[in-house]
Amino acid sequence: MIKKALGFKKHSTKALSTPLNSPFSLYNVPLTLYSWEAKDFIEKGYTQNGNVYKIIQKIIQKLGVAQLELYIDNGDDKAKKYRKYRSNKYNATPTEHVKKRLYTKALEYAPEESDLFQLLENPNPVQTWRDLSELFWLFYTVQGESFYIRETALNSYKALELYTVPPSRMNHIIKNDELVGWQYNMPDGRIRTWIGDDMKNVFHMKMASPLFDIGGSQFRGFSPLLAGLKYLQLDDYAIEAWLKSLQNEGAKGIISPNHPDKENWLNPEQREKTQKMVEAKIQGVDNKNKIVVSGMPLQYTQIGLSPDALNIINSLEKAGDNLCDLWGVPAVLFEKNPTYQNQKEGASRFIRDVILPYLNKQEDALNNWLVEPFRTEGKNKVNYVLDYDTSLYDELQMSLEERKSLEGKLTLNELRAIDGFDAIDNPYADEVFIDTNKIPLSDYSGGNDFIN
Repeated sequence: MIKKALGFKKHSTKALSTPLNSPFSLYNVPLTLYSWEAKDFIEKGYTQNGNVYKIIQKIIQKLGVAQLELYIDNGDDKAKKYRKYRSNKYNATPTEHVKKRLYTKALEYAPEESDLFQLLENPNPVQTWRDLSELFWLFYTVQGESFYIRETALNSYKALELYTVPPSRMNHIIKNDELVGWQYNMPDGRIRTWIGDDMKNVFHMKMASPLFDIGGSQFRGFSPLLAGLKYLQLDDYAIEAWLKSLQNEGAKGIISPNHPDKENWLNPEQREKTQKMVEAKIQGVDNKNKIVVSGMPLQYTQIGLSPDALNIINSLEKAGDNLCDLWGVPAVLFEKNPTYQNQKEGASRFIRDVILPYLNKQEDALNNWLVEPFRTEGKNKVNYVLDYDTSLYDELQMSLEERKSLEGKLTLNELRAIDGFDAIDNPYADEVFIDTNKIPLSDYSGGNDFIN
C-alpha cells in the first residue's frame, strides 16, 4: 500500500495540534522598500520582472545541460579511485574536470529495468525528471530553497514517486527550537504533514540563512532577492519610468531653414503644409527607408535626450548588473556586443562559480536521501551512485595545449575517454606512450658546447 500521495491520491486533512510558527518572518525585514511574502518572490520578482526572468532562465537552462546518470559501484580497484575523488571534490579546472570524467568511467551504468532507473525516467505520472528538476531549480534560485517529496510503500523509504512543491506553501513546525515537521498547504485548502520519522520523505535543499529568530528563519532558505530588494525596486522603477518617458515623449527633432536669408524662411502657411507632408511622407512604418526629396532649403536637428531620460537608461543598466551579481552570473553574458574573450571568460566563470556548485550540492544530497534506501533495502542490494555528467559543457573542455600536456601521462584509452570515444580492446591501449625522440641534454653529443 502506498503512503498518502501528494495531490494525486487521498490526503490527510487532519489539522496539527502542534502550534505552528510563521515560517516566513524572514521576508518581512525592516528598512526594505518592499514588504513581500514568500510567494511574492515568484509572483512579482520572477514573473513580473524581465531581468530576473532572464537571469533565472540562464541558470536553469545551463543546469539542464548536465545529464543525471545512474551508475553501479562494484567496489573494484578502478571504482575506488572514483570514491576517493568524490570525497575530495573537484575544483572545476579543465584538468580536474578531466579526472572526474576518467574516474566516472570506472563505474558501470545501471540497467534500465532497475527500479531506481525507471523512477528517474518517470518520477511521477505527469512529469519527466527534466520537468521536475527544472521546477526544483526554479524554486531554489528564486526563493532560496526547494523541496522534493517522495511517496513510498509502508515501512519503506524507497521512492515510488517524486514531486516538488512550492516553498511558499511549505510551513515548518518547531518544538523547543528544533525542526520537528513540515506542513504542506495544498491549493484546495487541505493540509499534508510530515512529522517525526515521516520527515525523512521530505528533501529540503536551501541557501543558508543568517537570520536566527523565534520563528525559525534559520531552517528556511535565504532568497537572493531578499538581499537585492532595493536593486529589484530600482529595476522596476527604471522600467516604469522608461515606459512613461516613451508615452509622454515629445518631438524628436526640429525642421528649420538652413539659409540665413529670412526671405527663404517658411511662412506660417508653408510651415503647416510642411508639417503635414512630414507626417504623411516621412513618419510611420510605411515610410521606413524611403527617400524624400525637398525643394526647400531645410535642415533637421535631432533633440537629444534630457538628463533625466539618460539617468533612467543608466539606472536600467546598473540595476540589471546588480541583479546578475545576486546569483553570481557574469553580466557580460547579457551584453549585446561583448568581445569574444570577455564572453568566453564570463561563460567559463558562470559554469565554475554557479552551475557546478549547484549540481554538486544536489548530487551529494540526492545520493544520501534518494539513493541510499535502494542500496540498503531489500534482498538484492546494489550500490547505486548518482552522478551528473558535466562533459557536455563546452566551457570545461580542455584546450589543445592542455590536451597535449596529458600525452605521456595518460593511456591511449584514457585519452579516448576524454574525447568521448569508446575504449580499444587492446593491451597496448592501456599503457602510457612516451616520446622516444627526447633525450637528456647531457647525452647530447655537443651538449657542453651548446650550453656554453
